[in-house]
Amino acid sequence: MTLLDDRRPSDTGFRMHRRYEITVSGGLGGALQAAELLRDCGLPVRDFSVEVREGVPYSSVFATMSMTVGEAPGFADRMLAHPMILAVDPS
Repeated sequence: MTLLDDRRPSDTGFRMHRRYEITVSGGLGGALQAAELLRDCGLPVRDFSVEVREGVPYSSVFATMSMTVGEAPGFADRMLAHPMILAVDPS
């Protein structure tokens, strides 16, 4: 919104914290790649943790991000476009 234009930008909205569990393959390497994707997605990450266990084929990345209602569906789709991301579930 400017002094000359009273329209609001379409990307504004109420931001709320949304927590996701992201299941990845590839052990610690897959979890680190998921962390890079989170960093590059442009959303503020408020909380982040990784669970990697020896002998388990999948790892979990837990992240709380600040996003609007409109950003939430696109987030999961962008993450699932990468081969090491197996699931993106709100928790």
